[in-house]
Amino acid sequence: MEDNTTLKARRTEGGKYTPDDKLEIKLDYVGPIYLCVHYLEVVSGGEVTHGGGAASSTPLHYKAIERDADGDGNIDYSTVNMTLVQTQRGRNDVKVCCDVITIEEQEAFLAENRDWVSKNSVQTEKRMHDFSKFEETGYSADFVVGKMSFVHEDGKSYLVNEGLTTDNMPKPPKPTTYKTGEIKLEWSEDEFV
Repeated sequence: MEDNTTLKARRTEGGKYTPDDKLEIKLDYVGPIYLCVHYLEVVSGGEVTHGGGAASSTPLHYKAIERDADGDGNIDYSTVNMTLVQTQRGRNDVKVCCDVITIEEQEAFLAENRDWVSKNSVQTEKRMHDFSKFEETGYSADFVVGKMSFVHEDGKSYLVNEGLTTDNMPKPPKPTTYKTGEIKLEWSEDEFV
C-alpha cells in the first residue's frame, strides 16, 4: 500500500531577537493512528528544546486522550502546535520529526501476538516478574528452569513452551518516521545606534 502521509511545518510566532518560536505542524494522513509523537532533528547550530524544555531528540505526545479523542477514542493528529526554544544565540536549522504507528499496524501485531501466545505458551500461576525488561522489549521475561514466562496483555502469567523464549514472540510494530523540510531559526541581538 502506498504511503501518502506528509508532514509540514510553519512558524506562527517568533522573531530573530527572541529564543522562542511557535510552529504549526500539519500531518496529512489517512486512517486512525495508535501512536504519534513529535521531536526535533537539529540539522545545524545549537540545541533547540520543545514542549516546555524537552531535549530536541525527546519524543513527546502533544495530544491528550482526555482532551483530544473523539467518541471512539481516536485522536486527530492533523494539527499540532509546538513551542521551540533555542538554547544559544545564532542560527539553528531543525526538522520536525513525527513517529507514527497506525491502529491497523497495532491491531495486526496484537492479533499475531494473541495467536502466538495461544499456540506457544500455557497459562501458569501468577508470578512476580522482572518488569525492567518490559520497557526495552514490551515483554517481561524471567528464567524458570530453562523456560521463560511473561505477563500478557490480558494480565495473566504464561510460560513459554519448551525450546522457545520470548525472543520468538512477535515484535511490536516499529513506527514510521516522517520529517519536515528544514526550518531556519535565528536568535541574534540588535545593535545600539
